[in-house]
Amino acid sequence: MTTRADTLIRNAYVITMDDDRRVFTDGFIAFTDGRISALGPRKECAGTAVETIDAGGSVVMPGFVNTHNHLLQVALRGFNDDRWPVLDLPAAVRLLLKLLYSMAGRMDEERSYRLSRLHALDMVKSGYTATHDEHFTNTRKDSADGSWRAIEESGMRGFLARCIVNGERVPDEAAETVAEGMQEVERLRNRFSSSRIEVVPGILNFHFLKDPEDMRRIREGADTLGSRLDVDMTDNSRGASLKARGFDGGQVDYYRHYGVMDGAIYAGKAHALLPHEYDLLAEHDARLSMVPMLRFFDCYGLPLHHFFARGIVPGLGTDAPLVTDCQSPFEMMRHAILAQNVAVKREKAEGMEPPDETLWATGERVLEMATRAGSRTLFMEEHTGSLEVGKAADCVVIDLSRAETQPSHAHHRSVGLLVWSAAAANVDRVFVDGRKLLEGGRLQLCDEEEVIREAANTMTEIAAETGIDALLATRAPGTSFRGWSYL
Repeated sequence: MTTRADTLIRNAYVITMDDDRRVFTDGFIAFTDGRISALGPRKECAGTAVETIDAGGSVVMPGFVNTHNHLLQVALRGFNDDRWPVLDLPAAVRLLLKLLYSMAGRMDEERSYRLSRLHALDMVKSGYTATHDEHFTNTRKDSADGSWRAIEESGMRGFLARCIVNGERVPDEAAETVAEGMQEVERLRNRFSSSRIEVVPGILNFHFLKDPEDMRRIREGADTLGSRLDVDMTDNSRGASLKARGFDGGQVDYYRHYGVMDGAIYAGKAHALLPHEYDLLAEHDARLSMVPMLRFFDCYGLPLHHFFARGIVPGLGTDAPLVTDCQSPFEMMRHAILAQNVAVKREKAEGMEPPDETLWATGERVLEMATRAGSRTLFMEEHTGSLEVGKAADCVVIDLSRAETQPSHAHHRSVGLLVWSAAAANVDRVFVDGRKLLEGGRLQLCDEEEVIREAANTMTEIAAETGIDALLATRAPGTSFRGWSYL
């Protein structure tokens, strides 16, 4: 580096996630006009910058990518405790939908904005630079506008899917035809599409469409728009729902039968697949996202080795805050490792051999899943996901000098500490396109206290208007719950 940059970060442990997986243990990185203009060993850093940051040995790495999310469901954060234990996941989903749709008519643009802004605040402070969303509570057409305005203003990147739903699980006021839904997708694309945000049509899995041919129609609609397609590829019935429909095969077979796999797709979860369906996903341009926490709900685990064996490295998603209340990417990475162990234990009990040691999730592999692989899952790999000259300056600075991430033994254990010990509190700075979204752990683009206060007030208003508190546990003064008295 010999020129003047906008931002220079030196004295850093730089994890590039480039094709060679280089790590500069004493390195630097420079941004100019929102792009990475130089990086390498610190001894090769000879230039200057408008702002120079001494990282003090902190880790600089690509920003985390949340590859499966439902932004508005932050409204029900904490719901897991109310509904526990979850022994029947399909039944738990039905209750969840009842709660969501009971509020949906009150979620106008401004309220959706205030709630989703809280979610965005949480993600940026956790080190995310990009997120996914599947919006499907369409009672209010302007609800998606509010959620996505929050992402737009947050400075993050977004792969945002407006799902078209009309199945039996959907109330009449939220149902729509494919033509009506695609019209909304086009409107939202015109409003929000940018270098940071991509808006696409979505299929919230086959249960949410009355006519399975609608899946083909949505695929065709996406192709007409020149758009990608989002599919929440989950079947918690593990094939029973498809058998009830008279279909002999798995869910990947089903989506392929209706043309969904004819082009590139985002595929969320890809849960409970038949053995041959891993090969089908590898044969098509299916960008996969895993949700580790959910696979503890049903004790199925994450069979990551079957994906890795086929050259597929999925991204990692948290799902909604009412599913995984903690949205931390660090928790997500730990859960991915542990969930694979659950899957291997399950398969061993079923008589299968454990995977080769090269097919296990490790610290390095889950870091890749949470960054580089995640950017590919959301079709952002040309711009972000790795630290390379010419790519967008999307990165996080993570301070490992805190008690919970020491001793690092002169960085010999830094990767392991990132995965097994670090938390959102370790995230010091976040950049997207070279723009500083977080510094010293504090958001730079808005008032954190105001965001939290407005979201809390909005939820209080919605609860009062809908009577939703009657469906939830209460711990208000003068009540008792689970044997505890609240005075």
